[in-house]
Amino acid sequence: MAFTIFFFAAWLTLALFAVMRKRLSLIENTFVFMVIFVININWAWIIFEETNFVKLTTEGMDYTAFLLFRSIIIPMILVIQLNLIPKFNTALVIITSVIILLFLTYLSTFFHVTDYTKWNLGYDALYYIFLHVISYYSLQLFRKTANNEVNYS
Repeated sequence: MAFTIFFFAAWLTLALFAVMRKRLSLIENTFVFMVIFVININWAWIIFEETNFVKLTTEGMDYTAFLLFRSIIIPMILVIQLNLIPKFNTALVIITSVIILLFLTYLSTFFHVTDYTKWNLGYDALYYIFLHVISYYSLQLFRKTANNEVNYS
């Protein structure tokens, strides 16, 4: 059941991104996606494998659901959020995306994809807020370096 839900969520986020009006360029969207992707994979490795704060399932389909959530859903929600900020209220967009991510995290614990041992949803909320800050400032840094390079040419 977890695979079905997370596959649908991944499909829905990708479809939403495909049809939405994008405020960022293709390069900016790709850059933010890759930064969040790398940070998220490393964070998951530290939390799940090294410190054992959260235990992962050993069942194949449930593990695939975890991979969809970690590798596609989280970065795409952050990219969508950055594209929506100029159009809507910034705080509302960030709070909504954090709530969506927390709901999907709750679903992963409900379907036993993950099992919290020394972790809780509050830590995940802080992590998702931290990811939002990183995505915003990495985009600003990318824009600044791109503008500086264009100005010096």
